[in-house]
Amino acid sequence: MLPLTGIKVIDLTRVVAGPTCTLNLAQMGAEVIKVEAPGKGDDTRTAPPFINGESVWFIEMNCNKKSITLDLKSPEGKEVLWRLIDQADVFIENFRPGVCDKLGFSYKAAVARNPRLIYCSISGYGSADKTGSYDPIIQGECGLMSITGEPKGEPMKVAIPISDLISALYGVQGILYALFQRVTTGRGQYVDIAMLHAMVSLLQLPGSKYVGIGENSRRLGNAHPSWAPYRLFKSADGYVNIACGNNGLWLTLCDQLGLGQLKEDPRFLTNKDRVANRDQLNAILEPVFQTKTTAEWCEQLLKVGIPTGKIRTIKEVFNDPKLIGNRMVVEVEHPKAGKIKVLGNPLMMSETTQEYRPAPLLGANNQEILTGLGFSVDEIVRMKESGAI
Repeated sequence: MLPLTGIKVIDLTRVVAGPTCTLNLAQMGAEVIKVEAPGKGDDTRTAPPFINGESVWFIEMNCNKKSITLDLKSPEGKEVLWRLIDQADVFIENFRPGVCDKLGFSYKAAVARNPRLIYCSISGYGSADKTGSYDPIIQGECGLMSITGEPKGEPMKVAIPISDLISALYGVQGILYALFQRVTTGRGQYVDIAMLHAMVSLLQLPGSKYVGIGENSRRLGNAHPSWAPYRLFKSADGYVNIACGNNGLWLTLCDQLGLGQLKEDPRFLTNKDRVANRDQLNAILEPVFQTKTTAEWCEQLLKVGIPTGKIRTIKEVFNDPKLIGNRMVVEVEHPKAGKIKVLGNPLMMSETTQEYRPAPLLGANNQEILTGLGFSVDEIVRMKESGAI
């Protein structure tokens, strides 16, 4: 039995943040019923690349879920959703704030029907701000882009939709907290996730420097603001990452690079000194790292305990035998796309074995879900004819 077996989640989310949140819940056993617009579905169903007409991105984010199509502006569609809410433990949406209220499914209305319901909203700036947003906007607004990129380059976003993904994980966390508290109180509650707040919570180092000493952090490329040497260096055939997080590692690195004289150099005695004189230090280290290949440096430095790594391509990562062995890449059989590999859940639990099922086709579970809610065959046929499902 998975940890969330028996928990029913009504999922009105689309694109990335919401679906990633409900994916995590589904992977841990929750019954996630994804509500989609008839004939259209989640926006990512149309996002390339495709296999046999099916978006691999959509499949990745919606495994282990069920799909029902509902026109939430129709009386029949509203009635179906209310019946789902009556049976649900969790209701989650990531529309622009105010949309669910206009449709008639506000937190106040939902909890009046089902006081045990946990109602989660994910939005750009929180439920009180009706401004819409997407990941790159939040990356800029939260300050992340101002400290990402080369010192003389333009502000740079992270290559993955990190604002969406972090917000999704906070959504999972908030929902689990609320489910745990419900055991004691018997009541659900509102979980309000603002992508901006989620991202600001990650700015511990630059944030603490500003609120503590008034220093506004700047872009440092691949260098670390508080440690040195702690950055990317060119090797003879590529790049190598070095992380000297304490003085002992620094002294060992000096020996490995044949630069024992730097141990007593007053410019580099402590980490504070090395950070203050990082440009001079880099000028000494850079030509040395270019004398060997990345593989040679990794082999030599890892042997003596210096955290070292190469810059792997996505192809290299997803063909890593260790990751495959740890089920970070798993294969599922999709009804249209066929056999396709998806990402596994990184949580490793001693008493839990996860199962992976493919993402549903649009409306694949209409009949099953509606029958379970008490609708007759004739009623289901009429709803289909009217476009309500």
